[in-house]
Amino acid sequence: MPPSLTDSEKKRLKHLEQKKARQVTYAKKHNGGKYGRRLHRTIAGIGKLRTRQANRRRDFTHRLTTDLAKNHGVVGIEDLRVKNMTASAKGTVEKPGKNVRAKAGLNRSILDNTPDERRRQLTYKARLYGSELRVVPPFHTSQTCAACGRVDPESRKGCGRLFACVHCGHEDDADYNASVEIEARARRTGGTVTNSTRSVPRTRVPATGRRRMREAPKPAHAS
Repeated sequence: MPPSLTDSEKKRLKHLEQKKARQVTYAKKHNGGKYGRRLHRTIAGIGKLRTRQANRRRDFTHRLTTDLAKNHGVVGIEDLRVKNMTASAKGTVEKPGKNVRAKAGLNRSILDNTPDERRRQLTYKARLYGSELRVVPPFHTSQTCAACGRVDPESRKGCGRLFACVHCGHEDDADYNASVEIEARARRTGGTVTNSTRSVPRTRVPATGRRRMREAPKPAHAS
Protein backbone atom coordinates (compact mmCIF):
# COMPACT_ATOMS: atom_id res chain seq x y z
CA MET A 1 0.00 0.00 0.00
CA PRO A 2 1.32 3.49 -0.79
CA PRO A 3 1.92 5.77 2.21
CA SER A 4 -1.37 6.81 3.75
CA LEU A 5 0.09 10.23 4.55
CA THR A 6 2.54 12.31 2.54
CA ASP A 7 5.81 13.47 4.08
CA SER A 8 4.45 16.97 4.63
CA GLU A 9 1.31 15.56 6.26
CA LYS A 10 3.42 13.37 8.55
CA LYS A 11 5.43 16.41 9.61
CA ARG A 12 2.24 18.37 10.18
CA LEU A 13 0.76 15.55 12.26
CA LYS A 14 3.90 15.26 14.37
CA HIS A 15 3.91 19.02 14.94
CA LEU A 16 0.26 19.01 16.01
CA GLU A 17 0.73 16.07 18.38
CA GLN A 18 3.70 17.79 20.04
CA LYS A 19 1.72 21.01 20.24
CA LYS A 20 -1.19 19.15 21.83
CA ALA A 21 1.08 17.63 24.47
CA ARG A 22 2.39 21.08 25.44
CA GLN A 23 -1.12 22.58 25.54
CA VAL A 24 -2.47 19.72 27.67
CA THR A 25 0.40 20.16 30.15
CA TYR A 26 -0.31 23.89 30.33
CA ALA A 27 -4.04 23.30 30.81
CA LYS A 28 -3.39 20.95 33.72
CA LYS A 29 -1.07 23.43 35.43
CA HIS A 30 -2.95 26.68 34.87
CA ASN A 31 -6.56 25.98 33.83
CA GLY A 32 -7.44 23.12 36.16
CA GLY A 33 -7.40 20.67 33.26
CA LYS A 34 -9.95 22.68 31.23
CA TYR A 35 -9.29 22.65 27.48
CA GLY A 36 -9.20 26.02 25.76
CA ARG A 37 -10.18 26.96 22.21
CA ARG A 38 -6.60 26.65 20.90
CA LEU A 39 -6.29 23.13 22.26
CA HIS A 40 -9.62 22.19 20.69
CA ARG A 41 -8.39 23.53 17.34
CA THR A 42 -5.23 21.46 17.66
CA ILE A 43 -7.24 18.31 18.42
CA ALA A 44 -9.50 19.03 15.45
CA GLY A 45 -6.45 19.35 13.18
CA ILE A 46 -5.13 15.98 14.37
CA GLY A 47 -8.53 14.40 13.82
CA LYS A 48 -8.69 15.79 10.29
CA LEU A 49 -5.36 14.21 9.35
CA ARG A 50 -6.22 10.91 11.02
CA THR A 51 -9.54 10.80 9.15
CA ARG A 52 -7.76 11.48 5.86
CA GLN A 53 -5.32 8.66 6.63
CA ALA A 54 -8.12 6.20 7.48
CA ASN A 55 -10.07 7.10 4.33
CA ARG A 56 -7.06 6.49 2.09
CA ARG A 57 -6.34 3.18 3.81
CA ARG A 58 -9.96 2.08 3.47
CA ASP A 59 -10.16 3.10 -0.19
CA PHE A 60 -6.99 1.19 -1.12
CA THR A 61 -8.10 -1.90 0.79
CA HIS A 62 -11.50 -1.99 -0.96
CA ARG A 63 -9.93 -1.52 -4.39
CA LEU A 64 -7.37 -4.26 -3.76
CA THR A 65 -9.76 -6.87 -2.37
CA THR A 66 -12.36 -6.20 -5.06
CA ASP A 67 -9.76 -6.68 -7.79
CA LEU A 68 -8.50 -9.92 -6.25
CA ALA A 69 -11.94 -11.46 -5.69
CA LYS A 70 -13.38 -10.30 -9.01
CA ASN A 71 -10.52 -11.20 -11.36
CA HIS A 72 -9.13 -14.41 -9.83
CA GLY A 73 -10.79 -17.78 -9.39
CA VAL A 74 -8.64 -18.69 -6.38
CA VAL A 75 -7.15 -16.29 -3.85
CA GLY A 76 -4.60 -17.67 -1.39
CA ILE A 77 -3.67 -15.86 1.82
CA GLU A 78 -1.66 -16.75 4.90
CA ASP A 79 -3.40 -17.57 8.16
CA LEU A 80 -1.57 -14.82 10.03
CA ARG A 81 -1.87 -14.16 13.75
CA VAL A 82 -1.75 -10.39 13.53
CA LYS A 83 -2.20 -9.86 17.27
CA ASN A 84 0.88 -11.94 18.02
CA MET A 85 2.87 -10.38 15.19
CA THR A 86 2.26 -6.85 16.48
CA ALA A 87 2.83 -7.53 20.18
CA SER A 88 4.99 -4.96 21.95
CA ALA A 89 8.68 -5.73 22.42
CA LYS A 90 9.24 -3.51 25.46
CA GLY A 91 9.11 -6.49 27.84
CA THR A 92 8.99 -6.02 31.60
CA VAL A 93 10.98 -4.12 34.21
CA GLU A 94 12.90 -7.29 35.10
CA LYS A 95 13.44 -8.31 31.46
CA PRO A 96 13.34 -5.23 29.22
CA GLY A 97 12.99 -5.84 25.51
CA LYS A 98 15.48 -5.14 22.74
CA ASN A 99 15.09 -2.94 19.66
CA VAL A 100 11.81 -1.62 21.05
CA ARG A 101 11.61 1.42 18.75
CA ALA A 102 12.35 -0.66 15.65
CA LYS A 103 9.69 -3.20 16.62
CA ALA A 104 7.19 -0.40 17.27
CA GLY A 105 7.82 0.96 13.77
CA LEU A 106 7.35 -2.51 12.28
CA ASN A 107 4.09 -2.93 14.21
CA ARG A 108 2.77 0.38 12.85
CA SER A 109 3.70 -0.66 9.32
CA ILE A 110 1.88 -4.00 9.67
CA LEU A 111 -1.25 -2.48 11.19
CA ASP A 112 -1.29 0.35 8.63
CA ASN A 113 -1.80 -2.30 5.93
CA THR A 114 -4.78 -3.76 7.84
CA PRO A 115 -4.20 -7.49 7.13
CA ASP A 116 -7.20 -8.56 9.21
CA GLU A 117 -9.51 -6.14 7.39
CA ARG A 118 -8.24 -7.39 4.03
CA ARG A 119 -9.04 -10.94 5.05
CA ARG A 120 -12.52 -9.90 6.24
CA GLN A 121 -13.28 -8.17 2.95
CA LEU A 122 -11.93 -11.07 0.89
CA THR A 123 -14.16 -13.41 2.87
CA TYR A 124 -17.42 -11.81 1.75
CA LYS A 125 -16.22 -10.57 -1.64
CA ALA A 126 -15.09 -14.07 -2.62
CA ARG A 127 -18.64 -15.23 -1.97
CA LEU A 128 -20.02 -12.21 -3.83
CA TYR A 129 -17.98 -12.72 -7.00
CA GLY A 130 -17.89 -16.52 -6.99
CA SER A 131 -14.19 -16.99 -6.31
CA GLU A 132 -12.49 -19.17 -3.70
CA LEU A 133 -10.56 -17.90 -0.71
CA ARG A 134 -7.96 -20.40 0.47
CA VAL A 135 -6.19 -19.87 3.78
CA VAL A 136 -2.81 -21.60 4.03
CA PRO A 137 -0.36 -22.14 6.92
CA PRO A 138 2.13 -19.28 7.14
CA PHE A 139 5.06 -21.31 8.44
CA HIS A 140 8.37 -20.68 6.63
CA THR A 141 6.84 -19.13 3.52
CA SER A 142 9.60 -16.52 3.49
CA GLN A 143 12.32 -19.16 3.93
CA THR A 144 11.12 -21.68 1.30
CA CYS A 145 12.76 -21.65 -2.12
CA ALA A 146 10.24 -21.35 -4.95
CA ALA A 147 12.51 -23.36 -7.24
CA CYS A 148 13.66 -26.38 -5.23
CA GLY A 149 11.30 -26.25 -2.24
CA ARG A 150 14.07 -26.39 0.38
CA VAL A 151 13.51 -24.52 3.64
CA ASP A 152 16.55 -22.75 5.04
CA PRO A 153 16.71 -19.52 7.07
CA GLU A 154 20.16 -18.86 5.59
CA SER A 155 18.49 -18.24 2.22
CA ARG A 156 17.07 -15.01 3.56
CA LYS A 157 19.18 -13.40 6.22
CA GLY A 158 17.53 -10.66 8.23
CA CYS A 159 14.69 -8.79 6.55
CA GLY A 160 16.43 -8.08 3.27
CA ARG A 161 14.55 -7.88 -0.01
CA LEU A 162 16.71 -10.52 -1.70
CA PHE A 163 16.04 -14.25 -1.47
CA ALA A 164 19.07 -16.33 -2.40
CA CYS A 165 18.71 -20.10 -2.00
CA VAL A 166 21.84 -21.63 -0.51
CA HIS A 167 20.99 -25.02 -2.05
CA CYS A 168 20.11 -24.42 -5.71
CA GLY A 169 21.32 -20.84 -6.18
CA HIS A 170 17.89 -19.44 -7.10
CA GLU A 171 17.61 -15.68 -6.52
CA ASP A 172 14.52 -13.48 -6.59
CA ASP A 173 12.72 -10.75 -4.72
CA ALA A 174 11.90 -12.13 -1.27
CA ASP A 175 8.25 -11.08 -1.32
CA TYR A 176 7.66 -12.51 -4.79
CA ASN A 177 9.38 -15.77 -3.84
CA ALA A 178 7.10 -16.07 -0.80
CA SER A 179 4.01 -15.31 -2.91
CA VAL A 180 4.88 -18.19 -5.26
CA GLU A 181 5.10 -20.52 -2.27
CA ILE A 182 1.75 -19.26 -0.93
CA GLU A 183 0.16 -19.85 -4.34
CA ALA A 184 1.56 -23.38 -4.45
CA ARG A 185 0.17 -24.16 -1.01
CA ALA A 186 -3.21 -22.73 -1.95
CA ARG A 187 -3.40 -24.90 -5.08
CA ARG A 188 -2.38 -28.07 -3.26
CA THR A 189 -4.94 -30.04 -1.31
CA GLY A 190 -5.09 -29.26 2.37
CA GLY A 191 -5.67 -25.55 2.11
CA THR A 192 -8.85 -24.33 3.78
CA VAL A 193 -11.39 -23.24 1.15
CA THR A 194 -13.88 -20.69 2.48
CA ASN A 195 -16.91 -18.90 1.12
CA SER A 196 -17.08 -20.52 -2.29
CA THR A 197 -20.33 -20.06 -4.23
CA ARG A 198 -19.68 -23.00 -6.54
CA SER A 199 -22.49 -25.56 -6.34
CA VAL A 200 -20.21 -28.46 -7.30
CA PRO A 201 -16.84 -28.75 -5.53
CA ARG A 202 -13.96 -28.88 -7.95
CA THR A 203 -10.71 -30.71 -7.31
CA ARG A 204 -7.71 -28.62 -8.17
CA VAL A 205 -4.95 -30.57 -9.89
CA PRO A 206 -1.46 -29.51 -8.71
CA ALA A 207 0.58 -27.86 -11.40
CA THR A 208 3.32 -29.92 -13.02
CA GLY A 209 6.86 -29.21 -12.00
CA ARG A 210 7.82 -27.40 -8.84
CA ARG A 211 6.32 -23.91 -8.88
CA ARG A 212 5.52 -21.13 -11.27
CA MET A 213 8.60 -18.98 -11.73
CA ARG A 214 8.80 -15.36 -12.79
CA GLU A 215 8.92 -15.01 -16.54
CA ALA A 216 12.17 -13.68 -18.00
CA PRO A 217 11.77 -10.28 -19.68
CA LYS A 218 11.53 -10.49 -23.43
CA PRO A 219 14.34 -8.81 -25.37
CA ALA A 220 13.37 -5.48 -26.88
CA HIS A 221 13.35 -5.39 -30.69
CA ALA A 222 15.20 -2.60 -32.33
CA SER A 223 12.94 -0.36 -34.35
